[in-house]
Amino acid sequence: MENLTYNEALDRLEEIADLVRKREVSLEDSLDLLEESIRLATICNQELDYTAWLPQTDEEISGEDTVAKQIPGEYKAPY
Repeated sequence: MENLTYNEALDRLEEIADLVRKREVSLEDSLDLLEESIRLATICNQELDYTAWLPQTDEEISGEDTVAKQIPGEYKAPY
């Protein structure tokens, strides 16, 4: 399960949610699905955390200071 992509994990989470909503699973099976859902959510969160740190714009990739570029004048820290 650890080799799933974000989209694969999210798709499986949606499948599990549909099964539970339709009440097509026993209580015992729903506990197993809960454990699987937690693992899948962890995979999704890890992927989101990873992509949050990736450069998103050409300026970020080149290392330019995008905050200073957006604010005219001198940039002062808020503290």
